Amino acid sequence: MLHFIGMGSAFNTEKGNTSAFIKKENSLLLIDCGGTVFHRLQELKLLEGIQNLYIIITHTHPDHVGSLGDVIFYSYYILQCIPNLFFPEKERMEGFLKNIGVSSEMVRLHSSEIIDWNDAQLGKFRIEFLPVSHVDTIPSYGLRMNLNEESFYYSGDANNISSMVMNRLMNGDINRIYQDTCGLDYEGNCHLSLAKLCGIVPPEYRSKVYCMHLDQHITEREIKEKGFQVVEVYQ
Repeated sequence: MLHFIGMGSAFNTEKGNTSAFIKKENSLLLIDCGGTVFHRLQELKLLEGIQNLYIIITHTHPDHVGSLGDVIFYSYYILQCIPNLFFPEKERMEGFLKNIGVSSEMVRLHSSEIIDWNDAQLGKFRIEFLPVSHVDTIPSYGLRMNLNEESFYYSGDANNISSMVMNRLMNGDINRIYQDTCGLDYEGNCHLSLAKLCGIVPPEYRSKVYCMHLDQHITEREIKEKGFQVVEVYQ
């Protein structure tokens, strides 16, 4: 369902900042917009002809919003398209946008915890923002998204998977999980280690969990040996 522009953690620059998208005809939905994302969008020509742009932000760390301003400016000035931006913390996002020079007429900010939308190309979709455990300094969100009768959970950056999300996976309410996964395993880690992930997800459900936001201390082989999937970067 999702295509990935990058799959790396903040310091794993070789794999690019983790960001995902869904595109159909002239509509593009983008999840997170880190520092490397605008460059990759241009390289892949994903912005060409876009008339409807939707951007979901999980939290405001630089590897998730570092090129958000570039994407908004390009959309406004070049594509002549005003993007719809989804993030639950209205004042925080308004302050961030103001500080990078994005004025209110350049973007439509939507700050509800549940968003229901109908796009002519993408179809009907629902975004449900769910608070996650990441760092104490800023709020962070995962999201459950329904699109055309399919449903997935996208963790953003998180060091756990809630029992509610796991129950939804096991009862078939969501089809797959995209999960921040790292190799380092230590007390207080703000990302979810592969070792901890193994303790959360029973073996029979691991094929439905797609690991992303990988650090330099983990390999795709290790992940797959444990029964999980790894997201693939769009080429």
